[in-house]
Parts: sequence; structure tokens; C-alpha cells
Amino acid sequence: MIDKIKIIVAILIIVSAVAIYYQFSDLMQLGRIGIVIVGVALAIGLILTTETGQSAWSFIKGANVERQKVVWPTRQEALQVTLFVIILVIIIGLVMWAFDALSFYTIYDVILRVRGT
Repeated sequence: MIDKIKIIVAILIIVSAVAIYYQFSDLMQLGRIGIVIVGVALAIGLILTTETGQSAWSFIKGANVERQKVVWPTRQEALQVTLFVIILVIIIGLVMWAFDALSFYTIYDVILRVRGT
């Protein structure tokens, strides 16, 4: 129950910071942006004290560990794969065009016996 209250308070902090940003338009822009940044930082800090916030933070840390394990292809490998995909798309396009032309011929010339002009 206390976690839900903390999340509601965090949302209210963010809404208040945004409302202050728009309400005090006569203040310096940098100050208004600072108020929003501080409000969001306070809300994030408050959310991180909840069980949901802790599990989200653990998930983010785990995702970062997994991201670091990714082996990125070299430039040469990326170019080769890209070229392969382009060639494959062209070949599949030609095959689909051939099937389309064959089906057009079959339907109009053989089945319907309609000659094209």
C-alpha cells in the first residue's frame, strides 16, 4: 500500500513540476527547466524506493549487462550481409514477377482466352 502512495506522490511531483513550468512563464527559461529536472529527479528517486522501482532498476541493470555481451559485426561483415540481403530481395522480386506474369498469362490467355492488345 505504501508503494502505491509513493508512486502517486511521484506522479504528482512530475505533474506539479510541469504545471510550474507553464504557470511561471515570466521566469527565466533555464530556471523553469531546472524545476522540471529537479521534479523528475525527485520522482525517480521516490519511485526507486518502491518494490516496483527496485525490480525495474534490476531489470535495467541486467539489460545493460546483456547489451555489453553483444558482439557487433565488423564493417566488412555488415557490408557483406547488406549486399547479400539486397541481392536476395532482387532475386525474390524477380521470382515473384515471373509468377505474376505466368499467372496473368494462364488466367487471361489460357483459361479466359482473352488476347491482350
